[in-house]
Amino acid sequence: MLNRQILNNLICIKCSGLLNVYDNKLICRECAKEYQITNNKLFILNEDNNIESTKNDFIFNEFKKIFKKHHQIFNILYYLFGASFVGKNVGKCINCKDKNKIIVNLGSGVRMVKDNIINIDFSPYNNVDMVADIANLPFPNNSIDVVVIESVLEHVPKHQAIISEIKRILKSEGFVYVTVPFVAAFHSSPNDYYRWSKEGFRELMHDFEEVECGIRHGPTSAMLSIFNEWLATLFSFGSKYLHQFLLILFTIISSPLKILDYLISKFPSAQNIAFGFYYIGKKK
Repeated sequence: MLNRQILNNLICIKCSGLLNVYDNKLICRECAKEYQITNNKLFILNEDNNIESTKNDFIFNEFKKIFKKHHQIFNILYYLFGASFVGKNVGKCINCKDKNKIIVNLGSGVRMVKDNIINIDFSPYNNVDMVADIANLPFPNNSIDVVVIESVLEHVPKHQAIISEIKRILKSEGFVYVTVPFVAAFHSSPNDYYRWSKEGFRELMHDFEEVECGIRHGPTSAMLSIFNEWLATLFSFGSKYLHQFLLILFTIISSPLKILDYLISKFPSAQNIAFGFYYIGKKK
């Protein structure tokens, strides 16, 4: 939610000058660059921003585009057929109730964690407040209380730039909540680049003081991710269209098995084959 106080404290992503607020736009005091406000969304992108996409998951991504226009339906499908949610979520980890805190959700998509969180994404989905490049944000140094970034870092080629940006905008002792995949099949959104073990995840976040790190999505989700992909590959006989159809079908059929993760994820060795992890850190 972009209120007047937040808008009055944004900076230009080109020259870092302060922005003046008008009815439907912001203008930089230094370089006069303009940023438009359209349908209650602030567009703060450079002209040269682009997304590198892949054609591997073309049917999956078309379905996503359709359902993201209806975020209630998308959220239901996300929880029913996505990876299991066995670890701590944002609400359990970070106090989001304080209305005075500035909390941003980077790469939010259509999901709304809390109504007082600023949703930022590259696409102007429903529930997105700011359309921006999350590696180049219009917030001053040391100005944000909490940063949330879930299942995003694997989809960007220069994830370290985003980690650095998070560190820049966080206040001293501000918190960050991050989730990443570990044992997961390729899934483009719009592309897919990286995976992290628990220790690799900790190394990625080494500039922060660790508060907690654990399994967010369990081993059964990891197994099904690989097995459904294997089945779809085997029975599609090289057809990309049939592969995508079968993958969707097998994902729906096998999804009830994810309930096993609520037991298995409690075992110490589960981290060796977990689908993904969460990390809570504090700016040093």
